[in-house]
Amino acid sequence: MLIVVIVVLVLLLIQGRASPISLAINALVGVVLLILTNLVLSPPIPINVLTVLICAIGGVVGWLILLLLHILAIAF
Repeated sequence: MLIVVIVVLVLLLIQGRASPISLAINALVGVVLLILTNLVLSPPIPINVLTVLICAIGGVVGWLILLLLHILAIAF
């Protein structure tokens, strides 16, 4: 799983679609939103490697996907 994430990030950087700074900001915003959401939700979304990776790579969109899956009780 981690290898796939690294390959996707390297491909994005090589193609010039994302800069390392924008990816870092996107990751930070996604993880902060996950933490803030857990302060409000009961039961909270579990914070594990998978959820952090989804939020770090997807940013706000990844956070929305996690939130939707949690609310609909499909996953997490």
